[in-house]
Parts: sequence; C-alpha cells; structure tokens
Amino acid sequence: MELINKLADPNVVSTLSAGEKFSGGLMVAVIGMSITFLALVFLWFAINVMSNALGVTKKEKPKAAAAAPAASAPVASAAKEDDAELVAVITAAIAASLGKSTSQLVVNKITRIPDSMPAWARKGLSDQFTQR
Repeated sequence: MELINKLADPNVVSTLSAGEKFSGGLMVAVIGMSITFLALVFLWFAINVMSNALGVTKKEKPKAAAAAPAASAPVASAAKEDDAELVAVITAAIAASLGKSTSQLVVNKITRIPDSMPAWARKGLSDQFTQR
C-alpha cells in the first residue's frame, strides 16, 4: 500500500523505477477490478431480491412445432370452410419445401400456435418487410 501512496504524488513518481511503476499499476488495476466485481455481485443480489419481492417470474417459451421428417407427409387440416384457402396455401408451401407435388400430400389437421411475440417485435418485423 505504501507504493500506491507514492504513486499518488506526481513528484515521487518520476523517481520510481520501471518495475515499481509496473507493480504499482498492477496493484491499482487489481483493486479496481475487485471493486467492480464486488459492485456487480451486489447488483445481482439486489436484482434477485427485488424480483422475488415483486413476484416476477420467468416465462417459459412456447415450444416450436417440430419439423416433420421428409419420409412422412406433414399432418394438417381445416376445421372451417373459410380456411380452405389457407389450407391450400399451407399445403403448397409444405409440398414446395419437401419437393413433392400437392397430390402426394394428405392434409389432416392444422393447429395454430399462439403468437407470443410482443407488439414492438411485430411492428419491427412489419417494418422490415415493408422496407424490402
């Protein structure tokens, strides 16, 4: 600690050797990183305490639909006649991605996956599509 006190005085710094300057700088760096680490640990604990006190919990992400293997045809179906066009479009897209004709596929069921995207993300995605 005496070396750090010497580094505080600008008149004494010019009289120190290169080794003393280097070791003093190293000590200052270690002390600074230690204080920063301790402050981050304190913030982490404070955030955990506040989130527990407010009852904030992490939301589980919805599981994405698994892709069907190429050997078996994807399963999808329309419950209403209004969705006939949607079924045709989905069937055509699946057939195009599998490299098969639509007559080789049988659509049995289509289930909607709930949209968990926040409004700001939907707006950003919309903006990206319109800018192209």
